[in-house]
This record gives sequence, structure tokens and C-alpha cells, in this order.
Amino acid sequence: MGPNGVFLIPIVGSIGFFSVIAVAFWAINRRRERESLHHGETVRKISEAHGQQAVLDYVLEVERIRTRRLQSAYTVGGIIAASGGAGLMIFLFPGPGNGVYLVALIPLFIGVGLIAYTQLARRA
Repeated sequence: MGPNGVFLIPIVGSIGFFSVIAVAFWAINRRRERESLHHGETVRKISEAHGQQAVLDYVLEVERIRTRRLQSAYTVGGIIAASGGAGLMIFLFPGPGNGVYLVALIPLFIGVGLIAYTQLARRA
């Protein structure tokens, strides 16, 4: 590989990276389309078989499940952020006179805030 070949490595790497990202977004959008089609068909079948009240119950239950999953994700994110902040605080603590370890309070408080939000949202 000559001197011009050194520039090929980042070029090929970036092309490969962005190609993988494009395929991933395409796959995610395709999955969402299938889910919305399936959801629409399910609502239509419930409506035909059981009526409008059953559709309303189904939609409310789907929304309840989605909210529960979102709250669980926020809780996990809060635990990870708070744990990371606590770990940073421990490992950045150099001794008296240097307050650099206080920077670790940022992710710690973000994590505690996420956990508090999910707990308060569950009660509301």
C-alpha cells in the first residue's frame, strides 16, 4: 500500500459505517410499517366482531402497555446514569483540595431525576 492507500482506509470505513446505518434505519422503518398495519387490522377485526367498546378497551390497553414499557426504559436509564455518576465520583476523588469529582454529580442527578420522574408518573 503506497502513500495514497493510507487515505483509503478511512474512506472505506466511513462508507461501510454509513451503509450499515442506512440499512438499520430502513429495517426499523419497515418493522414500524408492519406493526402499524398489524395494529390496524387487529382494530378492524375487533370492531367487526365485538363492537366499538371492545376497540376502545383494546386501544387503552395497548396505550397502557406502551406507557409501562416507556417508564421501565426511563427507570433503567436512570439507574445506569446514577450508577455511572456514583462510579465517576468514586474514581475521580483525588483527595482534599480538588473538587473535580463534583463533575460526577451531573449524571448522578440526571439518573436520580429520571428515576423520580418514573416513580411520580406511576402514581399519577
